[in-house]
Amino acid sequence: MTDPIRVHLVAGGFPAGQHAGHDMDYARLRLLGLLQANENVHTTVSGDFTDCDKWLADCRLLVTYVAGPYANDEQTAIIEAWLAGGGRWVALHGSCGGKAVRTDRADRQRRWVKEQYHHTLGGFFLMHPPIREMRVSVEDSTHPLMDGLPETFTIRDEPYMVEILDPESTRVLLTTKDIDAPASAAEIYGSDTSLLPDGESRALGFIREVGRGAVAYFAPGHTHSPLTNVQTRVHESVSEDRLPPKTFRGVWETDVYAKILDNAVRWGTSEAA
Repeated sequence: MTDPIRVHLVAGGFPAGQHAGHDMDYARLRLLGLLQANENVHTTVSGDFTDCDKWLADCRLLVTYVAGPYANDEQTAIIEAWLAGGGRWVALHGSCGGKAVRTDRADRQRRWVKEQYHHTLGGFFLMHPPIREMRVSVEDSTHPLMDGLPETFTIRDEPYMVEILDPESTRVLLTTKDIDAPASAAEIYGSDTSLLPDGESRALGFIREVGRGAVAYFAPGHTHSPLTNVQTRVHESVSEDRLPPKTFRGVWETDVYAKILDNAVRWGTSEAA
């Protein structure tokens, strides 16, 4: 009998037990179903990074889908050491977020705080404009995470603006040019640090090595239900009246996202470096 591969899934919102504007039940069940399809995988689940040392001790793959929870400095050090020892981390959607603080702006927009956690992940969330349609380009078709994907494809999702924190150690996998950054990005952060060197593109997916391990991040993945929706408007490319749908599944209902997730599990549970 083959020894089981341990995977740990962190899926939850903030404060503890809250949905934070996402259908956590849907995302959690979809990810668990994907993992269960691999007969060699045994999965444990938590809602945040509490006791991550216990969960990662004999774990090969960490999968995170969170909106608010992030690892504090002590927990981040544990994750980084685990990665350096060969662990792999697949971080999805809000995993690049964390703590936000108030600004003195009249529109009450908040500023997200960059922590050591983000440096380990390799990406830092600035903000996202309303849900819209985006054309996505595959930048590195040779990587196993991009196996079987078309060169370009279209999705509907929150257009995440994510700063790449360690470009030299990061391979950008997915990009889009279809993000209209609000002026507030530069006003709040000093500059729009999510722009890539070409001045047009932003990363929607990347991978970076950490010691003998690696972390892969994919920005798409928003989903909400009537119970969990906090969206007030969407881009006209999604709805002419700009009213958000009561239920939104976005990329979760596409073949291309299913392929990305399948590739991610195969990559994360494989023995090869």
